[in-house]
Amino acid sequence: MKKIRFLTLHPAGTDVDLTKDEGQIPYTLCSNYPIDAKIVSCHINNETANLNAVPGLIVEHIPYIINNAVSGLLYLILNSKKIDWLNIYFAGRQAYIWTKVFKKLNNKGKVYLKLDMDFRSSDLYDKNKREKNIFSKCTEAVDLVSVESEALKNRIQKYTSKEIIVIGNGISKPKFYTNIKQSKENTFLTVARLGTKQKATDILLQGFAKTADMHNWNLKLIGTIDDNFRKYITSFFVQYPNLKERIQFLGPINDRERLYNEYCKAKVFVLPSRWESYGISCAEAVSCGCRLILTNTIPPAKEMTNGEKFGKIIEVNSVDALGDALLKESSLQVTYDDIDEMVNYANIQFSWDEICGKLYKNMKSEESL
Repeated sequence: MKKIRFLTLHPAGTDVDLTKDEGQIPYTLCSNYPIDAKIVSCHINNETANLNAVPGLIVEHIPYIINNAVSGLLYLILNSKKIDWLNIYFAGRQAYIWTKVFKKLNNKGKVYLKLDMDFRSSDLYDKNKREKNIFSKCTEAVDLVSVESEALKNRIQKYTSKEIIVIGNGISKPKFYTNIKQSKENTFLTVARLGTKQKATDILLQGFAKTADMHNWNLKLIGTIDDNFRKYITSFFVQYPNLKERIQFLGPINDRERLYNEYCKAKVFVLPSRWESYGISCAEAVSCGCRLILTNTIPPAKEMTNGEKFGKIIEVNSVDALGDALLKESSLQVTYDDIDEMVNYANIQFSWDEICGKLYKNMKSEESL
């Protein structure tokens, strides 16, 4: 059987993207199906990249010429006839031009566009006719287009005649799970770029402070701290000196085993983001048996919480809503069976094998047209 030649064109990609959808989709497809897959980037270096995350996937480095858009375009001019399925990201001018050039040079080639977007983009299309038209032209030029959640599909389907499918993001199953059931602590956890406007760390700290006298839980924060936020932290502890022993800033944890150990110890994961495209840390957390508190600006919040069975979806930018959710979660009695249910749900919902199985089925359906 002739193998499908699947290529993810991602000139802007870096080493870390090998562990995300840009690397995991081609890797899983070539591992499970008759597919030869590769990812093409200007910035992934075969000598330094974490290729252990994608064993067997071809990683091709291309020269950076002028900008990422031009670099990708030149690659297509030289290589389009060697590609059966071209996988690109983000609807816009770049994706539209790449698609038109690829189709011109390879009239049998197919294009899979993964939107990887958040609610702000759909809001933009509501207000900006030009951007809406570009989105429509781009999605209608490709063969297969997906978005990461039902909530986003419901918002943007009206802007294109192309049927949008839902292809979520997955997590790589670690081989070093600790005993989740035996190690749970009364801890709220967040993993984020702390102090950025997007991640709303200020809301998290204020929500915890508001309810701290009503429970005995602690708060752990993992991630880099924005320099502009350090003054906020200092003034926060001046206002709440009694919380210094209960709030820990652990810094970034790049070692996956250490990070997953923290997920496994925490009872509740909190991400009060002001916007988000997916929030893969939420999936990682629930796979370790954490309940979730998420804002309604995270598009797949419903999928993450299994319709709020595994947590609470709250209003964005609301200290009161977050405080109420923290207090409610701190009073819940979560059993070992509850933890098992969350872990089993995550193993299916966020499995790259399951996700790419759905993608492959849609690819084959498109090829049969």
